[in-house]
Amino acid sequence: MPAVVAIVSRENFAETDGTVQDSFLLIRRNREPYDQAWALVGGKWDFGETLAEAIVREVQEETSLVSRYVSLQGVVSERLVHASPADGKVAHFLLFVCRLEPVDGQAIEQDEGEVAWFTEGEIDELQLAGTIIPSDYLMLKQFSGSQTLAYHEADMVSGDTDSDSNLARFEQID
Repeated sequence: MPAVVAIVSRENFAETDGTVQDSFLLIRRNREPYDQAWALVGGKWDFGETLAEAIVREVQEETSLVSRYVSLQGVVSERLVHASPADGKVAHFLLFVCRLEPVDGQAIEQDEGEVAWFTEGEIDELQLAGTIIPSDYLMLKQFSGSQTLAYHEADMVSGDTDSDSNLARFEQID
């Protein structure tokens, strides 16, 4: 299923030391899979939409934020599978990861979940606490500063596992 994922960033002035740093918009999912995990904003790419139309629409629907499409940062093939191979596959997504800039309004919680802005350090803390979707964390790290298009594949494991992460694989395909 084709889907769009947004890396929405803005500059923030840090009052403590006077530096300017980027913060990124995340949403706390309120449904499975990954209920209550922080994630990049995104959703289904509807038939007939351009890539830019799809991602701008999804960001506005999920956050009320009006944004502008900047670029396609990467493409990720992500498969969500059960912990036991006998249980079969859960889902397969083709994710188009896009960079957007806020244009107007504020990010406000909608039906999909709470929204908030996080600095890179705060996002690293979410990852250490296990409260951000692992593949979304890696997409943010891989594509937030990149100006080149890269294709990645990700395998996620659904259900209880013995590992610390549901991420089985995330790799760039040349």
